[in-house]
Amino acid sequence: MNKILDRLKKYNATSDKQLLILSIVVAIFMWTYVTTSTNPSTNRTFRNVPIIIQNQDKLEDRGYTIVSKDDISSVNVRLTGSRDNIVSLKADDIQASINVMAASEGINSLDVKVDTPSGIYLDNVDPAKINLNIQRILEKSIPVNIVIDDKLKDGKIVEVNEQNPKVIKIKGPESVINQVDRVEAHIDDAEYLDGKIHNVAIKVLDKKGQIVEGADLDSKDVNLSFIVYETKKVKVNFKVRGDVANGYIETLRAVSPDTIVIKGPGQIIRDIDEISTKTLIAGYIRSSKSGEIKLDLPEGVEVYDGDDTVTYKIEIQRIPVANKDENGTD
Repeated sequence: MNKILDRLKKYNATSDKQLLILSIVVAIFMWTYVTTSTNPSTNRTFRNVPIIIQNQDKLEDRGYTIVSKDDISSVNVRLTGSRDNIVSLKADDIQASINVMAASEGINSLDVKVDTPSGIYLDNVDPAKINLNIQRILEKSIPVNIVIDDKLKDGKIVEVNEQNPKVIKIKGPESVINQVDRVEAHIDDAEYLDGKIHNVAIKVLDKKGQIVEGADLDSKDVNLSFIVYETKKVKVNFKVRGDVANGYIETLRAVSPDTIVIKGPGQIIRDIDEISTKTLIAGYIRSSKSGEIKLDLPEGVEVYDGDDTVTYKIEIQRIPVANKDENGTD
């Protein structure tokens, strides 16, 4: 009898364990059924998600920059998750990016990384890679050339009075900087010639005179003022202090050149018809003389396209003495 009771107890214990396991399996099944039927897994495609370029500043710190990339600014992203999570998901919750920190010089094909909220999984991103062209950053200094329109110089001389800066630094990708031939500021309006300081835009040009795009300048304009002169052709007056000694005669007195072109403010040179030399102190002249002598230029007046000296020449001859014959007559 006792053996029978023991067997019944063991049977009941085994049944309880089996029932417990069965209950757990049924509960899991029911939970799965409820969750999948009430909040099933689904997917959703988000179009035109902007691509962010990460660590571009660190790339430039290494001396490189992005010259060009695929003409793609956004990607299409397909995501999977529970219906509740997918429905509540906004485009702003998704971030697509490429990381250029480790990019090297040349063409780089970089994976598009997609970050999503917890519980959301990436199914597909299109395109999955972005191609970029990476180049070295170059820098060089170039003088600023001032180009004055010929029509503004008609009958005048226009000179730069003040200029700042005279040299600028340009910086950019190697392919861009290698195109640069010169830097110019163009003066094409008479208002720039009023003696005041003006800001004039700087142009970066190639050998053909075409504007080069893509270079960074440490100054985009130049401060300029000008002096405007008029010109006039005048005679040179050779001034000599001294007389020809007795018994001698002067056969030539000349300067070369005997006319010069002067420049200066219009109100000054309009009244000038000749420019004298400094005075040559000759004393009693008994022999020929030649050399250089400075011009006596009024204040504010200069020789145009020349220096302030001329050459002179004075030629002297002895007066011949008449011979007498034996009768005392000439």
